[in-house]
Amino acid sequence: MVFQIPLLQDETLLLRPHLTADADAVVARSRDPLTVQWTTVPLDYTREMAMTYISAVGVPQQDAISWAMEANGRYAGSIDLRWQGAGTGGLGFVTSPEFRGRGLMSRAVRLAVSYAFDTLGWESLNWTANVGNLGSYKAVWRNGFPLPVTVPRLLAHRGEMVDGWFSELEAAAPRIPRILWSDALALLPHVPQTPTGTRRPLKED
Repeated sequence: MVFQIPLLQDETLLLRPHLTADADAVVARSRDPLTVQWTTVPLDYTREMAMTYISAVGVPQQDAISWAMEANGRYAGSIDLRWQGAGTGGLGFVTSPEFRGRGLMSRAVRLAVSYAFDTLGWESLNWTANVGNLGSYKAVWRNGFPLPVTVPRLLAHRGEMVDGWFSELEAAAPRIPRILWSDALALLPHVPQTPTGTRRPLKED
């Protein structure tokens, strides 16, 4: 199934197709240490890689929709929906470092989730992340995703299989936080204990 890329927006954020003008900003966010740490973006990311990426995701794709996030006229990150079949899709995203901590990704998730459920008619969406990526979870927590479960060896990351968090939101569920963030932090399973500064969570809220 080929999906078009609609424009989605609220009073602060625009989701639109990726453009060649985004290339330098895509390079910058892909070289950011936290992006490298928590995602599978290629190492030593180049502008040529960015142009290849934009060419692939900036047009209608088979079984996926990829949006560029734009705030104040600037590229602020990317978010995508991936059709998995049987009424289910996956959600993925990354924020440019200078736009973290502003609540933009939570807004982007809200727009994408609403489109998946209310327009496309999907029945559920799932989110995965490396265990410990609190910033990524906070963006989906704000939109009603329940506490994740820890799945051993769920994700491939830099040549090894690592434990991952998995959470799923059903279309009929409320799209608001189910518990306080402080309670979520206390209950989140298996947050890794590592030396300060060696594995900081992305701030995606």
